[in-house]
Amino acid sequence: MSKQDTPNQPDTAETAINPMDFSKSIQMLYPTPIIRHHFDDLEGVNAEIRDLLLAKEKEHPEWRTGAAQKSNVAGWRSRDDLLKWEDPNINKVVDRLVNAIAFLNANRPMKKGTKQNNMDVFGWANINRTGQYNTAHIHPGYHWGAVYYVTTGKPDETLAKNGMLEFHDPRPAAAAMAVPGYEFGNKFDVRPKAGTLVVFPAWLTHAVHPFFGEEERISIAFNVRVRP
Repeated sequence: MSKQDTPNQPDTAETAINPMDFSKSIQMLYPTPIIRHHFDDLEGVNAEIRDLLLAKEKEHPEWRTGAAQKSNVAGWRSRDDLLKWEDPNINKVVDRLVNAIAFLNANRPMKKGTKQNNMDVFGWANINRTGQYNTAHIHPGYHWGAVYYVTTGKPDETLAKNGMLEFHDPRPAAAAMAVPGYEFGNKFDVRPKAGTLVVFPAWLTHAVHPFFGEEERISIAFNVRVRP
């Protein structure tokens, strides 16, 4: 059988690859900005927030089930009125978040709480203990989502993705034919660390791997809507 009669045989060309510079011709399409920033000066703030949230958990045990549960699988989730508590330590975290969003928007630093502002921020707290996690989800109706880690507990270090935040590639077809050396279709994991703030587009699918370990994994989650 001749070559042209052979089915499903791709043509190949034995040509030398001569190094060429395409650096000025590359264009990155569909970038997804994420801020991951650690604050070294909030250790005392974290301790105060931890005590506050553990006290709230005792006060409202009913928030472990029912309407408070959304992407949470077990665990404890406060209502979405966290910012109305007017706690000074939580407000310090909110101030960092607002400035991160302002940076992403390439705008001046903005503050919450007045009619002149063009940013609405909503927050809630999560307390996870061993075996608890969050299923994959997005935050519809908002522009930005964020999470701030108050404490990460004492995770079992033998588990590779223990309690990690996981982002999914927003291009569903990208996994159909992953290109070697590129992150097409892959998932991106963030290891929690107390004092770290992560900001991401609210439409970006994310999940939290099950936490296994001692003590509590406490975080504050945010939804942000930017108004013109």
